[in-house]
Amino acid sequence: MENLLVSENREKLKFLITYPLFDHNTFDSRMRELLSLDICSIFSFGKVQLHNIFILGKGSVGLVTLVKNRRKFFVLKIRRTDANRINMYDEVVYQSLANSIGIGPFLVNYSENFILMEFVRGLNILDWYGQKNTEIDRILKCTISILEQCFLLDCLKLDHGQLNRTDRHIIISKEGNPTILDFETSSTRRRPSNVTSISQGIFLHGPIFSRLKGTIDNDRSHSIRCIKDYKMDMRREKFEKILSLFRI
Repeated sequence: MENLLVSENREKLKFLITYPLFDHNTFDSRMRELLSLDICSIFSFGKVQLHNIFILGKGSVGLVTLVKNRRKFFVLKIRRTDANRINMYDEVVYQSLANSIGIGPFLVNYSENFILMEFVRGLNILDWYGQKNTEIDRILKCTISILEQCFLLDCLKLDHGQLNRTDRHIIISKEGNPTILDFETSSTRRRPSNVTSISQGIFLHGPIFSRLKGTIDNDRSHSIRCIKDYKMDMRREKFEKILSLFRI
C-alpha cells in the first residue's frame, strides 16, 4: 500500500486532505491536526478511486481512508472543504451515542476536520448477501442482528438518517456480524425511523428482500401493516411483530 505521508507523495496528500478545493493555509492547518491525532501513515487503499488515489469511501461530507496510528490500522474520515458543515463535532456526538450501546465503529479520536475510528473489515452488505454459498441460517441471524441494532437506535431516539441506502451504510464481517456505518446525517431532533427504513429493504423490495424470499411472510399487506404499526408505536411488542415475519 502506498503511504501518502512520505515526501514523494506530498501532492497526493494535498489533494486528499483538502479535497476538492486546495488552499495552502487549509493544508497547513490540517497537517497540524493530523499530527495531533498521532497518525503516522495515510494509505492509498480501497475500491473508490479519486484521480490517482484509492480510498475506502466518498460522500458529500467526507472522504474515508485507511491510516495507521501507533502500529494499528484505523479509518480516518476527512471533512471535505466544500462540506455543508464547518466541523465534524455533531457527527462525533452521534457516533459516540451509538457507540454507547455497542453500535457503529468505535470512535478513537477526533478534531475539527477529522474523525479517527475503528477499521471494520468486511463486505458491503449487498455483496455479502449476494454470496451464493452463505447458509440461510447465517443470513437470517445477520438480518435479525441488523434489525435489533436499528431497534436499539430507535430506543435511543437517534435517527441514523440514511438506512434506506443499506449498500453504503452497513458492512458485514466474514463471521456474519453487521456494523452500521456513517452517522454524518444522524439526529436526535427528529423522530427515529431506523427500523422502518431498514424493514422496507428486508420485507418489501430490493436485493436483500430477493435473497430472503422463502424465509419471510409472503403476505405483503401483512408486512406493511406490521411496519406501520411499529412506526406508530415503537414498543418492543410491536418490534417483535416485525421479527415474527421471519419463518424461523
